[in-house]
Amino acid sequence: MIPLLLLTLLLFPFRALSADTGRVCAIDMGSNTFKLILGEMKGGKYLQHHFTKNRLGVGDDMSKTGMISPPKLKEIRQTLEKYLEVCDSNGIQTRSAVATAAFREAKNQGEVVEVAKSLNLPLEIASEERESQLAYFVGTLGQRNFAVIDNGSRTIELVTSSGSDYQWSVFHLGYRIAFQQFFQPARTFAEANDRYRQALAPNLFSASFMKNRDGYAGVEMEGVARYLLSQDRVDGVLISLDTVSRKIAELRAMSEVEFSQLKNVKDIDEILPRLVVLEQTLITFGYREIQVFERELGVGLIVEKGI
Repeated sequence: MIPLLLLTLLLFPFRALSADTGRVCAIDMGSNTFKLILGEMKGGKYLQHHFTKNRLGVGDDMSKTGMISPPKLKEIRQTLEKYLEVCDSNGIQTRSAVATAAFREAKNQGEVVEVAKSLNLPLEIASEERESQLAYFVGTLGQRNFAVIDNGSRTIELVTSSGSDYQWSVFHLGYRIAFQQFFQPARTFAEANDRYRQALAPNLFSASFMKNRDGYAGVEMEGVARYLLSQDRVDGVLISLDTVSRKIAELRAMSEVEFSQLKNVKDIDEILPRLVVLEQTLITFGYREIQVFERELGVGLIVEKGI
């Protein structure tokens, strides 16, 4: 049997072919949560020096009218100002920001661009293809021929890379949408699980490019890893299909009362949909395990600077 550490090294070598970047301030403006990341690529490794996150719920706000409301725009500005103060206090002048699905869909995305411009913050509202590319950098640090999944709040990105080409697919069944649509109204986990899988199936079957790669990596899956493994530090852990399937079976056996109580547990809305996605992708793409990293999408901006 190959020791776990050696297996990890074989799957995803810690060193990537990259130049040192120096410290970078990266801001990840997600549809549900904003994250401030101070990190760097050094000696082929990714090193993180600071991490802050704040739940802003921009996606929920935007979905009401198709526009980001004035109060939410004010909150976005205040959050970015606080983040940039941290960058300044650490003497980091290299900074960039990426905004994802909710901003891409918002009719008034230009107002967010103006907020960033007024703060001298380079901001990129990522296309679906670009978001997938960044997810690949996060999951592999630039290594080629791996399959990566990024399970965000509004969208799920599937992406692979061979050489300079990327194959990718994005669909709007992220954990926030899935919980509201399938899990919240369901009487049992089994009911929610079955309905969500039916919605996922055509999207996964059409992503055959995810099969037969050198490994499978997960971005924004650390919450699921902690839930499954009952441990705090999960960066780089391997999660087997057997482990996921056992937990799914336990949840399917829950009574209506038990499931009703479970839905009130903190952050469970982020975990249950991702758990279903994890099992179904492992089965559909033919992998026995996935490697999970505690790296956010914004890390891709840092990795990219070193490639």
